[in-house]
Amino acid sequence: MERKPVFQAAAVAALVALVSVLAMAAAQFSNPSLVLQPSDAVGPATEFARATNEAPALALQLFAADSLFILSYLVVFCGLHATVVYRGRVLAWIGLGAGVLAAVFDAIENAFFITYALQALAGVPLKDPDLPLVYIVGNLKWMSAFAAFYALGLAWPRDGWLNRTIAGLMLLFTLVGVLGVAIPGLVALRGVFFLIGMPLFAWYFWQQIRNT
Repeated sequence: MERKPVFQAAAVAALVALVSVLAMAAAQFSNPSLVLQPSDAVGPATEFARATNEAPALALQLFAADSLFILSYLVVFCGLHATVVYRGRVLAWIGLGAGVLAAVFDAIENAFFITYALQALAGVPLKDPDLPLVYIVGNLKWMSAFAAFYALGLAWPRDGWLNRTIAGLMLLFTLVGVLGVAIPGLVALRGVFFLIGMPLFAWYFWQQIRNT
């Protein structure tokens, strides 16, 4: 397999993913009183629907950035797979497969919110959201991501501080993510891992481009 084009694409995608995360954060912080993506139980259906009904245009801005994030991290997973496949083929394919599943569930979750926001813009506010189905899809998204980084982190190279940092970050993301099921306060930390991880991935892929 020719790895250089994969690393080139993954390096660009990692930076685009980082910009997407920042854009999503900017959209959310522009109106902190609303939860634009209530992927976890937030109370009654009226509270779930409040963001898309009251600020549908802002919600669509967030989900446009999130859609770009999904496409980008899917390419990043291809780069991670290219790194690990020669060290542990089974783990590499588990990681890529779980990453693809995470993207699929993420896109499905986004489709709900995008549809709700478009309906609100058309004058049809959300009254009966598809709960708890949206929550279940969101949970499957995160579980798939945890599985992907768990498999890839276990097989990741350990030579040099950058590789050790990336491997540790992937495994820590999995641990914190799973603990977040029992300790909801940890859920907010999930996004921090992407803010740290994407620049590290981009740096790693850039190094591989130079060495390949």
